Amino acid sequence: MLLVWNNGDDPLAIVKPVGRRPFTAALSEDEGVTWKHIRNIGTDPQGWYCYTAIEFIDDHVLLAHCEYPGLNSLQITRFPIRWLYQSSEVDNVIPVTPNESQ
Repeated sequence: MLLVWNNGDDPLAIVKPVGRRPFTAALSEDEGVTWKHIRNIGTDPQGWYCYTAIEFIDDHVLLAHCEYPGLNSLQITRFPIRWLYQSSEVDNVIPVTPNESQ
């Protein structure tokens, strides 16, 4: 299972909690109970990454999303699925509590 979100727990977001960033991806191998292989896709300090559509094309992930400035630009981001399994920038596993999963 692939999750793409604005990671408010990232050190950048904690220091300067403005915008919708960083743009982060994670994988779950247990139906969303925990998330690992956490990778930042977009880290622009002024970034606003949102309204994401996800598609899998062969062995790649394709994301269509709005991106700063002004949320009026469409960005297409493509990366190999194997990139998600490589050494991640964030080495922790994020558990989901029952309240967050409802």
